[in-house]
Parts: sequence; C-alpha cells; structure tokens
Amino acid sequence: MAQRRQFTDYEKKTVYAKNNGKCAICGKPVMYKKMTIDHIVPISQGGTNDFSNLQLACHSCNRLKNNFMEEDFYGLMAKILRHHRWQKIKNLFLEDETV
Repeated sequence: MAQRRQFTDYEKKTVYAKNNGKCAICGKPVMYKKMTIDHIVPISQGGTNDFSNLQLACHSCNRLKNNFMEEDFYGLMAKILRHHRWQKIKNLFLEDETV
C-alpha cells in the first residue's frame, strides 16, 4: 500500500492545472495556496500516488470525502440531500397545519 506523503510543488502545480484550478468534487474555484490533493481511490483502499489517482479538492470536500470511494461518497451525499429535502417538505406541511 502506498504511503501518505507531502507532494512536491511540481506535483501540486500539475494536479492544479489538470483540474483547471477547480475542486473536482464541488466544482468551485480553489486558490493554489489553499488547495488539497485528494486520492480518487483512497490510499487506505489500495490507491496510489500516481497522477491518474490524484485530483484537486477544496479543503471542505476533501475532509467530507475522507477515505470513501467516489461512488460511495456521492451516493451518501445524495441520500443526505434527499433526507434534507424531505425534512423541508415535511416541515412545510406541518407549518400549514398549524395555521
């Protein structure tokens, strides 16, 4: 299994350019100095430090993704969003009943 390590300036600039300065997860622009590098396949799940497995991520998205595989992460986020939408709809109906 690959070891977690510090990336060189060359590696950071390459990943930054590969993603056009935008978080590969949420799509928002990220300042170079604030960028983090995310392993698409986490090291803990057999991922490597090859450029093909690296993507630019904002700090928030990288922390949320943690060591999830991309499919699992997006599936979990979809469930959370559906839950929040359902809660909003449910609360709207409850507010209407109290009027």
